[in-house]
Amino acid sequence: MMKKKLGWKVWVAIAACLCLIVGTTVFLQQNTTPGGVSIPGTGSGGIDGGHEGMMYSVAVYPAAESEENVDSAGIISLTESEALSHELAEHLPSQLPGNFHYGRGSIYNTIMKDGTQYNMLRVEYISGTIPGQQFTEDGGAVAPNPETIGSLFTVCVLNYKPKTDISIYSSAEEITVSILEENGAAYIHSGDCYIGVFTETAEPESVLDALRNIN
Repeated sequence: MMKKKLGWKVWVAIAACLCLIVGTTVFLQQNTTPGGVSIPGTGSGGIDGGHEGMMYSVAVYPAAESEENVDSAGIISLTESEALSHELAEHLPSQLPGNFHYGRGSIYNTIMKDGTQYNMLRVEYISGTIPGQQFTEDGGAVAPNPETIGSLFTVCVLNYKPKTDISIYSSAEEITVSILEENGAAYIHSGDCYIGVFTETAEPESVLDALRNIN
């Protein structure tokens, strides 16, 4: 009986499921990338297909690249110290507004078939707390109460130009509260990196405050 070799996307899907089982949850963002719900900054849109039969993709790459050229892709969850020590962390906010603090973070790593590497550092800032994973008597995982997290906004730092319909600004000074209210997100270009901020459930004023403290 011949054995069929599994492609990288199958292994990624399996790994993602295992991560969910052990309590490592990846939150998807809503932005204006064609395809609807997606991971900020992904070249593929993050979710392939409609509401039924969706396939989760963790590959991140610029619009000029193609998913066919992806060799491997994965996500690593990061502690606060690990996130802050990453080379992309220099573009995270140096100061946070109000009661916001580090919630959780992850690094998306993608290697193309020609050896080119693309990375996205993703950090959620929250005003509440992230509860520990709880389980039912039969071993099932209990979804955390979102109210305990409080307000939340996300910052993504990419070492490539993202595929997005959202305007990309050259300075945080160009971004206003009204822009964040209208789009729910904004990108700025700094050096070789692109920084995306996503308001999520936080007030636009707070997100703008954090944005103004990004290098």
